[in-house]
Amino acid sequence: MTDVTQRLDLEAIVDFVPEGSKVLDLGCGNGILLEELVQRKHVEARGVEIDEDDVRACITRGLSVRHGNIEEGIADYRDDAFDYVILSQTLAYLNRPAPVVKEMLRVGRHAIVSFDNAGYWRERLRALSGRGTGFTLASGEPRVRAITLDQFLEFCNRLNARIEQAVFLSGRQPIRTLPKLRAEVAVYVLARNGGA
Repeated sequence: MTDVTQRLDLEAIVDFVPEGSKVLDLGCGNGILLEELVQRKHVEARGVEIDEDDVRACITRGLSVRHGNIEEGIADYRDDAFDYVILSQTLAYLNRPAPVVKEMLRVGRHAIVSFDNAGYWRERLRALSGRGTGFTLASGEPRVRAITLDQFLEFCNRLNARIEQAVFLSGRQPIRTLPKLRAEVAVYVLARNGGA
């Protein structure tokens, strides 16, 4: 079995996806989540990843993954081709997130989006102490957008996306009170408004 302990959101995503679903993972990285879904939930899995080394890692895992940039579109997939389209820890790195999430809701009956909560109390304290948010300039990491839970709710409203379920996590613990302040990670299941 694959080790999913490195990221808080992966287990929650696996829990959201029903057995035997058709799944597309956008920005699937090295395929750890897709492999876990195949092994535990027996899903029909596909992925899209921009990094060639990660695509090779996915293929080594026996996964069907296409090399491509999700911001250039996923127009080659038909409407409702998948039960779930996943965007885990990738939203913050997109230059134009709205078109990507719209496409997710077109090709999938449900979209699962996870991201680090920039409103988490430690992130707020870090910013207040002058250490900034996200990666440092010297880290060499790509630009990352800080996303709070309120910002994501506004984003969903503008896209006419309905939030079906949400899980907020701090460490391995679900957060039920004051998630805007206490949750490190948020995982949302979305659907088109007026759709199943």
